[in-house]
Amino acid sequence: MSELVPPLEDLDINRKRQDFVDITDKFFELTNEIQYSHIVKSKEFPLLHGTHALEILNPRLDTFLLEEVIYDISDSANELTLEETTAIIGNLLKSLTSWMGQNVSIPNSILSCEYISQILEIYTKDISLERVLTKFKSGSLNEIIIKFSILLISTVRFILALAMKSQIYEEEDLNTSTMNLNWLYELSPNEIIKHSLVSPKTWKSIQENVEENDDIKTKHISLLKNAFTILQSINSLESIYQWDINLFHLKSSHDLTSKLGNKLTQLENVVEKLNEFESIDIDGIHVPRNCFNANSQIKFDNQAPPKVLPVVSSSWSDCTLNLIQLFNDCSDVLKTVQASNSLEFMEWLKYLENKRNNNDANEINGLHIFSRVLFFSFINSNNQQQEQDFVFRDKNLRFKDLFYSYMKELLLDGSKIDLEFQKRIKNVDAMQQIEYYLETVSLLFKESLFLPTLNPSRQRQFKCKELRYWNMRQVETGQLEDYFRQIHFYTPSERYYPLTSVIIFFKLKCILEVILKSIELNLFKDIREYVSVYYQVIVLVYHLNHHLDNMLGIANKSKKSKLSLYLLYLKNEYNMIYQLSILKAKGYELMTYLGFYYLPKNLIHQLSNREDLLYNLQWRQFNNITDPEMLSYQDFKSRLQVNEKVYQNDFANYIESLNGEAKLLVGEFNKSFKFLNILLDKLDWFHELKSIKRLEFENLHGEIHKTKTDIENLIRFAKSSESIAGHTIKISKLGRHCYFPGFEIIEKTNN
Repeated sequence: MSELVPPLEDLDINRKRQDFVDITDKFFELTNEIQYSHIVKSKEFPLLHGTHALEILNPRLDTFLLEEVIYDISDSANELTLEETTAIIGNLLKSLTSWMGQNVSIPNSILSCEYISQILEIYTKDISLERVLTKFKSGSLNEIIIKFSILLISTVRFILALAMKSQIYEEEDLNTSTMNLNWLYELSPNEIIKHSLVSPKTWKSIQENVEENDDIKTKHISLLKNAFTILQSINSLESIYQWDINLFHLKSSHDLTSKLGNKLTQLENVVEKLNEFESIDIDGIHVPRNCFNANSQIKFDNQAPPKVLPVVSSSWSDCTLNLIQLFNDCSDVLKTVQASNSLEFMEWLKYLENKRNNNDANEINGLHIFSRVLFFSFINSNNQQQEQDFVFRDKNLRFKDLFYSYMKELLLDGSKIDLEFQKRIKNVDAMQQIEYYLETVSLLFKESLFLPTLNPSRQRQFKCKELRYWNMRQVETGQLEDYFRQIHFYTPSERYYPLTSVIIFFKLKCILEVILKSIELNLFKDIREYVSVYYQVIVLVYHLNHHLDNMLGIANKSKKSKLSLYLLYLKNEYNMIYQLSILKAKGYELMTYLGFYYLPKNLIHQLSNREDLLYNLQWRQFNNITDPEMLSYQDFKSRLQVNEKVYQNDFANYIESLNGEAKLLVGEFNKSFKFLNILLDKLDWFHELKSIKRLEFENLHGEIHKTKTDIENLIRFAKSSESIAGHTIKISKLGRHCYFPGFEIIEKTNN
């Protein structure tokens, strides 16, 4: 290697670029001859120096060795047409959505446009937007581009400011390529507003150059105007942080009701405009040559290797779909303040957490990234000082208060603890313990409120952490309430511990959510895994419903009808999951009896005497859970074998029994389905939440009938004389419930 280039210490980094030699290809040619596990080291050329040399000399890794592209936006040769202006602004919108939606970095997307890049470059030198504007050639279309670029810079700055307040910044969901973006924040908000507004005179001058019957150019002008509306609407969301929100009291606040209504209407109007965009073929219009390039990766402090620009290659339909999702999700985030109590509030957050914007089974996304950072800052907007811990800037509601309100409305209303809070003279010892307990536990509760800000995979990771926490708290809470009995705070006749009952409910619910999210995230591939998954869900929901019966007993004792109503609602919701899980398990049982053991082929292929290893790996994260006990491998096998002998020895009896069970399960499901709709009418929830819950129930209702059909198709195959060797199992997620994917036997292809 030393024969190719001089020692690193002798290199003059100020030499001309052409004096350097790219040794990358030669390096890999030589290293390919080295056998694996052999170490090659030269005293004259340390490994660290070698690595640095590769980075310096390889233009595929070093930003500063990229060739700069010339594009002067003030050059008279770059006189823009209306079509080119539309193409640039369309691709700027693509760049914004690709950055937020496809994890594309700022240098590879937004800063790749020369209008953005040169505006920021000139501004950092002159620190004046007015001077920036004077450097560019006058003209209506140039003015449109420049003012839109300034507005886009403002939008990016707003998004980054929100991201830095939340847990999103520099994660894989919002990529900045570790750039130093401090210069972006020096722009004055007032300056941006002033210099990003386009006067009616400018729009009129553009319109005058278009013939009345030219529909295409008229659509272009409409798109340009709507593009400004889109960014202005995103930036206007900053005003929500000044709202005076008193959570659970929206109906009594006419000012907040008006502000919320106006903002939702504004966002809905933008979505309508976006739906009109499909009539314009932005992808078919050529962008001015070199307008989008990699120059910003050279000019600005980009600490990542150079990358290609995906902006121009992304589709316009993906861009508009991304923006529609952004505004729809933001609307749903703002609707959080419509909740009139903590149960309603938590149900809406559950909807935000589980909302999915696509039907692609391989790409499971949560809320749009912008709505995630908006939500975090919205609910947590006042917490700039550590001693503050208020929800929605409401100084009368801390996160600890919200947590207690949730537990109270769930079960503690009318309990000894709740009654003690209302007394003037309190049991000092007990109340000190309760206050300390609430302060400690509410820390995790606060984190759980921000689950909508995470992608589904991270949500599951947090749920696993939450599960361990509630498992630990269950014992501690039981000991605390034992202590309450010792000091006679609880009467000796107290049969149930309400505080411990709530914690056990949190824990059981958390186990179920971890398993269901694991199904949604495609973490289970093998048929045996699916059998055990639904077995575990059946056992778990059985425990949940039994525990809800205990909670209903406590609620009935306190004579609080609202408590009983919501607990009945939960019991029937879980009962639908219970019946559907049993039916799914029946289908997977039949597949194993038929001999279908793995899916897809060779992905998970364990020998029969190693199935216990596969099972234990699958449920490893629940090993420390003792209450309830998860099914052991021996329990799993014995359950699976209950009907296997009947299947092998008396197939007709097995099929008759399976059809009968399926009919009974659907019947039980329908009872809960009908009762839930009655209960939902009685619950005083806001309209959108009721609509969402009804849609969820309808999806479950549709899935149980689809599953019954799947099983009927399996039975027909089992009755036929066809060999399983020529068939395989397909697990279908598209068009099916995310927690209950469909299954079918399909014929293998020759491929």
